Amino acid sequence: MPDAGAVPLTFGQLSVWRVMAQWPPDRWVETYLSTAARVPDGCPAQRVVEAFGILCRRHESLRTHFVDTPHGPVQYVRPDAGPAQVATVECAGATRAEAQAAARGLTRERIERERDFARRFILVTDRGRPSYAVLVTDHILADGFALRRLRGELTALLGGDDPDGQRWLDETPAQPRELALDQHSEANGGRRQAALDHWRRLLDTLPATLFPVPDEAGHHPGRIEAVLRSPGTRAALGSAAQRLAVPPQGVLLALNSLALATVTGTSQVVLTLQSSNRFTAPWRTLVSSMNQYAPLALDLGAAPDTFAEHARQVQADSFRAYWFGSYDIDAVTALVRAERGITLGFDHFYNFMAQDVPTDEAADALVDRTSQPPLIEPTRPNRQIGPRFDLKVYGGPDLPIHLRADPLLLPQPRLHTLLAWFDEELHRLATDPATRVAEVLARCEAALGPAPARHTAS
Repeated sequence: MPDAGAVPLTFGQLSVWRVMAQWPPDRWVETYLSTAARVPDGCPAQRVVEAFGILCRRHESLRTHFVDTPHGPVQYVRPDAGPAQVATVECAGATRAEAQAAARGLTRERIERERDFARRFILVTDRGRPSYAVLVTDHILADGFALRRLRGELTALLGGDDPDGQRWLDETPAQPRELALDQHSEANGGRRQAALDHWRRLLDTLPATLFPVPDEAGHHPGRIEAVLRSPGTRAALGSAAQRLAVPPQGVLLALNSLALATVTGTSQVVLTLQSSNRFTAPWRTLVSSMNQYAPLALDLGAAPDTFAEHARQVQADSFRAYWFGSYDIDAVTALVRAERGITLGFDHFYNFMAQDVPTDEAADALVDRTSQPPLIEPTRPNRQIGPRFDLKVYGGPDLPIHLRADPLLLPQPRLHTLLAWFDEELHRLATDPATRVAEVLARCEAALGPAPARHTAS
């Protein structure tokens, strides 16, 4: 393939490329993302096909090939993706989640990025009538926000009600090629160097036994998962955030740091945040993969006395981690190899996507836990390798909190117990924000029972 028209990958695309290169190819499909737009009654299948075609013309990422070259991976944007190829699957009476599952069933083979566009279009029908338009993408093409934009635009194109989608359709979207050229430009050199200096400080201050984690550490198959669903937990988180004067994301992150310390038996923990890198125009609404991993190192041996102080400190530290969350992963990998002699790897993920948690006075009207107790249910994780501890929080009235773990680190009974502990502590913080860090840790240790061999990182 000729080099004419080749552009380097964006930092987000490159991070996906390098991380996935460490995974067994047959497990790549576990990382694919999907979203579904409801097809309005009476909307013909041809209109769905045409809507997918419009999306391809609007967003270059939907007509891009990603190719490895002797000079590194590059992206080739095709001027025309051709007619949209839309597969069809019948799934009578399907919910949105069932429609997505049925569509993913057609995408079990790995997408070949060099010759295929990194997405699949599927029309789900209900007794022959269009019901959902589903988009499945390789993670290199999109992240969660990008999927939200694509679903919104698709909904509006089909005649559905989505004000954000219509507003986005009225915009001329920025494109990944523009971002890539900006990130690799001479003008951005200072930002690239600052990020590299940040990583160098992490390596200078954190013990080799703690960070970075060799990437192969997460490649042993076998993960378990459970999800906590509770309107009461959501209300308690909002009330605790109000009383502590810390956003919900920071409250749960601070609580998670104490849980992780208990699970791993360490006083020093390194969490992996996912930085959206959607902080400046015109990249805020770009359809591409923008997320990158941002390490957050916390020394709980030096934590403040009260949980409120701890939460505020964690929130401030997380802002610093996010600030340096856009970086050239190849430069960082080379630095880690030179300093530590290992492949760069990440563990202990935290991803908070619940931006709809109320924190006003209404949050104090907590749901009665006796009349509506939290529901904890085991689920089968799509990804069977990856981080050994992964907490992911979704939006919605029942605040789904998904906890995925390596059973060697957190066996199934302890995983369920830990989710119940999150619920109990959030309710306690909603009414007693002055609780001490030591008390929270003690309750976690008492709930989980004997932990792994405890040590203090040096």
